[in-house]
Amino acid sequence: MNQDWNPQHYLAFADERTRPAADLLARIRHRPAARIADLGCGPGNSTALLAQTWRNADITGVDTSPAMLAQARETLPHARFVQADFTEWHSDAPLDIIFANASLQWASQHDKLLPQLINQLAANGVLAVQMPDNLNEPSHRLMRDTAHSPKWRDKMRGLPVRPDLPAVTDYYDILAQTGCRADIWRTAYHHVLPDVQSIVRWFGSTALRPYLNALDEAERAEFGEDYLARLRQAYPPRADGNILLTLPRLFVVAEKI
Repeated sequence: MNQDWNPQHYLAFADERTRPAADLLARIRHRPAARIADLGCGPGNSTALLAQTWRNADITGVDTSPAMLAQARETLPHARFVQADFTEWHSDAPLDIIFANASLQWASQHDKLLPQLINQLAANGVLAVQMPDNLNEPSHRLMRDTAHSPKWRDKMRGLPVRPDLPAVTDYYDILAQTGCRADIWRTAYHHVLPDVQSIVRWFGSTALRPYLNALDEAERAEFGEDYLARLRQAYPPRADGNILLTLPRLFVVAEKI
């Protein structure tokens, strides 16, 4: 079974996924930058924002997915893309900006990872991070409930689990101890979607992947139906027939001083 990320599925909600990256970029776009890294760059939608803002910068996108990188290279042939785990990748020269849009939430031990990234910044460089903070939202809670139900729990044993994010106070202390000035905020986006099937399509390329990869094709369809039945109770249609998917996100901007 193909375990790789699917850029077409991911980009089905490209506008919604790119909006938080643009909001993060708005906090730092005034800064000069000659060397930039985009960690967990995916299909290049966030990298494109960086390239449009700093047209003369040397930009490197880093991702583990060959399929995502192939899409990124097609979209941005003049940028450089590297297949690597961003928790292990190191720049060969100090960076002015490290940008991480919806990627660091997949990594553990942020108390070690963030100082490691800060150490790769040039003086006055910036680490800019955005992470979904939605593990307690119905979309994810019901995903786990489905996986842990008697019907599916044997199939789901031992699957990788996305870790909880540290508290805001923990992030502040981690960054303060590295000598950074920290700006941290949280925003909840309320995405208008036509139906609950859209939630399955949205997370099918991200949070649902570990569950679906444990199943064969027929089982994946059946698991999806079980998940949908739960979603219909949690996301009833609004007055116009659409549904609202609430998706909180945590933003961190750390300036090395």
